[in-house]
Amino acid sequence: MFSHQDEREWLRREREIDAAVGDRGFGTADRLSSWTEESPFALCQYFLLRLAGQTWLGRKLVPEGRTDPSSVLTPRMLMGEFATMRFTRDRVVFYFTARSAGERAAALARSAKDSEADIDFPFPRLDSDWNEALVPPHVWDGTAELADSLDPDEAHFRAAAAIALRDLVRPGDTLYDPACSTGRFISSLGAAFPDCRVLASDASPRMVELARRRIPDAFVADGLGCPVPQESVQVLVVRFLNSEVLSTRAAVDGFHSLLRLIAPGGHALVFGHTPVLPAVRHLAAQNELVVRSAVAATPGTEDEVFQFYLLHRPARTAPAP
Repeated sequence: MFSHQDEREWLRREREIDAAVGDRGFGTADRLSSWTEESPFALCQYFLLRLAGQTWLGRKLVPEGRTDPSSVLTPRMLMGEFATMRFTRDRVVFYFTARSAGERAAALARSAKDSEADIDFPFPRLDSDWNEALVPPHVWDGTAELADSLDPDEAHFRAAAAIALRDLVRPGDTLYDPACSTGRFISSLGAAFPDCRVLASDASPRMVELARRRIPDAFVADGLGCPVPQESVQVLVVRFLNSEVLSTRAAVDGFHSLLRLIAPGGHALVFGHTPVLPAVRHLAAQNELVVRSAVAATPGTEDEVFQFYLLHRPARTAPAP
């Protein structure tokens, strides 16, 4: 794992990169460019945006005032059209054609309106030995202050969820968050759709204690253990199959398991503070789910976007007589 000194060095370098990139980007527009990453800790910040037959390369930045990357992607983070990459034991070299600020902003704006667009983070969080790194489980049992500190960074998710579900939920539908943390997210859906039933659980007794301030009947359960009956949920909130939270293998297994909870005609929202680990489009197809969208824009903006999957399980058709 990274030491505190390693993390301080990473943050110092991130601030330098953020300042150097500025608004001009990672290279001269329309020129072939390369970018070398030698920090395994930073590889989880790279993403691929697939849009209208093109693949764009991007890198999350950490500006002054933050100590970790935001889930929101901005035009400054889009590097250019992706060509290829070369991976060795101590570095990754990315090759791309740089594009202008206007082209980068236009690409992000289009992605939020294109149901086929997708954002993929090919690398999980890695430690100094280039192994997959996870936050220790006891961190998720943290204090109210730690949990509540995540809430401001979740405002765009809450707003996007209410918009995405506006014409999809019906009175009496069950909305379920199996990793509810403080309950802030699922309670916001309850407020947006007061005629729906809200369920909330978390594996951490401490988090459930906090969640009960908003959802009185929140309960302790392993979200990957199918704590509610299969096909009983009209909206499933999946926001923990993410880098730093689970290993990639556990996240993929969890994805298959959780999807069994969705009722025919129901939906799932898949997102998180850190990148989603499963290849959602591919795994959704394996489970006969439809990806209605994968990218959302921060409300009030056009070119600030984030991973936000809306999945749909088609209703079963009655057999022909």
